This record gives sequence, C-alpha cells and structure tokens, in this order.
Amino acid sequence: MDLSNFLNDVEELIGRDNVVTEGYELSMFRRDWWSILMLREMLGRGVNPPPAVVRPRDVSDVINIVRLANRYGVCLVPYGGGSSVVGGAYHNGCVVIDMSRLNRIVEFSEEDLLITVETGAKVVDVERWLNERGYTLDYHPQSFQLLTIGGAIAHGGTGSHSMSNIDELVLSLDVVLPNGELVTIGPGRFVRTSWPDLRGLFVGSDGSLGIIVRAMLRVRPLANYYVDLAYVFRGFRDAVKFARDLVINVPGPHRVVIHDEESSRFMVGENGVIALIRVRWYNGELVDAMSRVIDDLAVKHGAIKVGSELVRRWRDVFARGYETQLASLAQSGLWVDTIDMAATWGGLVKLHDELVSRLGSIDGVYHVFSRITHLYLNGASLYNVIVFRQDEDVYWRVWKEAFSVASGVSATISHHHGTGLLKREFVRAEMGGQWNLLRSIKEVLDGNNVMNRGKLVW
Repeated sequence: MDLSNFLNDVEELIGRDNVVTEGYELSMFRRDWWSILMLREMLGRGVNPPPAVVRPRDVSDVINIVRLANRYGVCLVPYGGGSSVVGGAYHNGCVVIDMSRLNRIVEFSEEDLLITVETGAKVVDVERWLNERGYTLDYHPQSFQLLTIGGAIAHGGTGSHSMSNIDELVLSLDVVLPNGELVTIGPGRFVRTSWPDLRGLFVGSDGSLGIIVRAMLRVRPLANYYVDLAYVFRGFRDAVKFARDLVINVPGPHRVVIHDEESSRFMVGENGVIALIRVRWYNGELVDAMSRVIDDLAVKHGAIKVGSELVRRWRDVFARGYETQLASLAQSGLWVDTIDMAATWGGLVKLHDELVSRLGSIDGVYHVFSRITHLYLNGASLYNVIVFRQDEDVYWRVWKEAFSVASGVSATISHHHGTGLLKREFVRAEMGGQWNLLRSIKEVLDGNNVMNRGKLVW
C-alpha cells in the first residue's frame, strides 16, 4: 500500500483541507458504534485511528479517489454517520472516506412519490425536509439521529416496521464500483422490470462492492389518523400466535412491538407479555375498522386490553439517545449489546426460549430482554438486548452461543444490523454456497480488494 503517494495525489485533487492525517479530527473516525470497540475504550485499551480520512466534495471526487486507491493499492472504508453496531464502518487499517459532504437532495417528485438524495445525507434531515412538505420515508430506526441514507442501504437496515425495511424503499442506486466506474442499479422510474434486479447486490453489502453515492427512494404522504393499542398476554407463545393472525387478517404496515416479560418490566415498567400497536393510515374509518379486528384477535388469544399510554411510554424509551443509555450502564459496571434475529412462526418461540435460557446461564450475563419488532407473512424478527459484565470474554461467549441457538432453529442472526467484522463468520455460515458466489462477484468487481476489506467477503 503506497499511502504517501495516494494522499499526495488526493490532496492535489480535493485540496489539503479535505485530507486529515492527524489530530482530533482523525480520532473522530477511530471507530463506529460497535459495542466491543466502545468497551475496549471503556476499559482503557484504546482504539487506534485510521491512517487517514479523505472528504470528497461530490460524486466526481469519489470516482477519482477510488481510481487512485486502485493505483496505489489503498483500501477504503465508506463512513456515513458511524452508527454501525457490527464494525461495518470501522476502518480496520484502511483509509476512511467521509461521505458527509455528499448530502444534497437532488430531486423530489410529489406526483411520482419519489426522492433522490446523495447518500451522505442523514436520515433525520431528509425526513424533516419531507415532513415539512407533508411526506415521509416512514423509516425510523433507533439510530435515526445518526444514520445516513448510504449507511442504511449498505447495512440492509430496517425502520420501525417490516414495510419500512430499506430494501422496500430503494428504487435505484448510483454506485461507484471498485474500478471507479459510476453505474445506476435498479429500475428507478421504470418502477418494476423483469430483468435481473441487481439492487440486492448492494443493499446489505457493507460497502464491499462499491460506494453508494445517490439513491432514489419511495416516499408516501404523511398519514393523519392513528390509534394506539396495548394488550397483555398470558405468555409469549400466545402473543406469537396473535402476531401471526394479525399479519394474515390486517393489512400492513404492522407497527407492532411485543415485549417478553423481562423486556416489559425493564423497558415499559409493566408486568406480563405486552403487545404495543399503532394503527396508522389515511382514512379514520379504516383505522377504526382495523383496530376492531385487532381487538377481536387479541381476545381470541386470551389477551387483556390495557391503557394505550404504554405505546407512548415505549416510544419515549425507544427514542432515548445511545450515549445516555450507555453512560448509565457503564457507571454501573455493566455493558450492553443487541442481537437482531429472525425466524419463521414455527421456530420463533423455540428461538426465544432457548436464547433466553442459554445466554442467561453464561457467567457475567445479567439480563436478556427480548422483543418481536418486525412482522412478516412467514415469521418475525426477535430483537434481543443483552446486559453483561464489562468483559470481552463474556461478550464473545454471548455471540457464539447466540449463533449456536440460531443455527439450531434455522434462524438468522443478521436481520438488520449488517455484517461488519462482528458477524462475518456467522453470515458466511448462514449463506452457505451463496457466500462463495458472492465472493466470486467480489473478485470480479474488486480484484484489488480496495472496498471495505475484510468485512462481508474476504
């Protein structure tokens, strides 16, 4: 890697002020929000900064930087908001390419219900801009304040319900391939086509196959009518049966969260297995009708209806900043990580029960809080918050045991957080022969291995 000549040429291209090689600005890019890196800092072990940070001003700069990286054998890691919790944006010894200046809204069409944005734009800023005009992406992950459009796409992220998964929103992508070629991927204004859809190569790719620089996304008008509903179930199994019936009988989007007993007590301050639902749509009569159907389904599965203020209480908990939550835990000598899983309806209860039991038996694990967060026709996601002792060995035992549980019930351990360094071996095992095919594609597109080296494929 000829880093010196690379940086000299990049400085000549974009100016010295847009190349950072030392000081506080460099240290800001030393890590993302991967829990293990933050834990190491907490324990005083430190995390080294990247060799350099470069800041393209526009798409043309990205193209030229990628071409120079090939010339000099320099690896690049795209960095948006840095909110990856799996090490997806961690530099891993590579030069960081800070995408924050590519943040323009390129086009907005009310008639066609689409927006085209540069991918360094923060999701919160795009959403605010749309809301002012009566529209929304309806994409509200917990990292909402930090996340960029490009990061959401590259990590295969989800919003707060299954119809706001990022792949549901993407119409097309402009991608700078590892050789510096700019290509448009996806149907775009064609809406839907019968030729092979290559969007799936880049959604969830961790930036390993190219740098996403622009995205055309679906938007929808803001819905003015909503009803909040809350129910307490006798057990987790009953709540899962209810969720399955809800998906079959009520049209989406399904804004549903179901907390197991431990999660209900800690997150909402109530006892029991609690389902929290927001029914939102454009027609008040339809919202009321769907609410009545949900009421009937809840009764069918033995639930008791409780005060809808629990929905607001949960939404307040969900919106709390990462920094506040982590600081509170750290002061208590504890640490936390989250495990995003998914299974079919037939495997979901077993996944939950075995995970809670086996992780809870690990010395140094104090709490396992599980909740269902995204409903699909064939199954649902299980989101798990693990509270444990500030110990790296405990951390890795948790993840290895969680993967063992998931493998045993044909569940995934990568529903929406991406792959990064944390999950690369797990994802390789889950993908089976697909991983070898993906690696072949990586070798064709990125023969010099300049894109986010060592993450999804290596």
